[in-house]
Amino acid sequence: MIIISPLIRLALKIASIILYIVTLAAAYGGKVNPEYMTVPSVLVLALPYLAIATLLAGIGWLLSGRLIMAALAALTLFGGWSTLKDVTPIAFSKPAQDEKRTFRIMTFNSLHLADTTKREAPGNRAIRFLTECGADIICLQELVNLEDPGEIHHWSRGLIDSLYAAYPYRAGGSGGCAHDLKVLSKYPVVEKPAMCKDSDDESYWRPRRRWALFEVDINGFKLPLLNFHMSSYNLTDTEREVVTEIKGVHTARKSYEEFRYEIFPKLGEAFRTRAKNVTEMVATTSDIDPIIACGDFNDVPGSWSYGLMRKAGFRDAYPETSLGPTNTFNQFLFLFHIDQIFYRGTRIKALNTKRHRINTSDHYPVEATFEILP
Repeated sequence: MIIISPLIRLALKIASIILYIVTLAAAYGGKVNPEYMTVPSVLVLALPYLAIATLLAGIGWLLSGRLIMAALAALTLFGGWSTLKDVTPIAFSKPAQDEKRTFRIMTFNSLHLADTTKREAPGNRAIRFLTECGADIICLQELVNLEDPGEIHHWSRGLIDSLYAAYPYRAGGSGGCAHDLKVLSKYPVVEKPAMCKDSDDESYWRPRRRWALFEVDINGFKLPLLNFHMSSYNLTDTEREVVTEIKGVHTARKSYEEFRYEIFPKLGEAFRTRAKNVTEMVATTSDIDPIIACGDFNDVPGSWSYGLMRKAGFRDAYPETSLGPTNTFNQFLFLFHIDQIFYRGTRIKALNTKRHRINTSDHYPVEATFEILP
């Protein structure tokens, strides 16, 4: 033990230092344009887990009396705090000045209102959840037409009518700016299709718009609302299962080869495409204030695309009102926070944010409460 113990400590120190370096690299990975490098953007995806591992390593070194290694862990977290405060925030809900001026908005990639975990359950759990959730405005992604029995899981007239009764105002979907984006509202809502045009030619429309602009009339307050569904990674189920299939050296080697030659190129293309989506969206809506932008962002806090939103003046409701990291994607061990609620302007203020637990889709719904300020 006298010989082995120092060797083990040395190995743990080396591993910890590598962890600290990778954590810092992940914290600043979103500063690197994915047009030039993909690795930094991939590291950002793992930042919450790297930060937690760094914290635990620091506590372990502190308890063992190795103060220098513990201090290095603390310095690592401090050095990456500019990003970590959005990824693992330390904040709490805020009280409203006037409850009558508050409204609740929810975003949900509904996966066509399917049910990925209880396919044979009677009725439609997603529609029942939406009907009973109480949100004032619901931004849905991956939903085209509520009236199509071929799209909606266990469609029935009664289910749809109950949803319509709860949300008498609806806009978007089939025929709109982006065919899979829809808004349900307790307040009057209209889509702004003029924002979709890419030229003066009335017949020219971009075929795959990733966002749509709506306007909600909340008791006379006209709220511009962006509903977006940014480009995904387009991974197959087999590719998504690469991580869960690692059960030994052989499977780890195979998974690494699949990641390097099949998954990694797709990730790079998704990062670059998403950056273009976001650049276009913020440029088109740069003069709109106040505004809320929410939906399936398909990227995490700290990423390059997230940084583009922040540079455009958008604030993130989650880190302003929540404590600790969260995930909104819930399958294949890819527990990422990729559904976001942004806002801009002095007339609105985020009060709280919460993630719902319904698991009909591969995304969890995210809800925020806002207050309209005088």
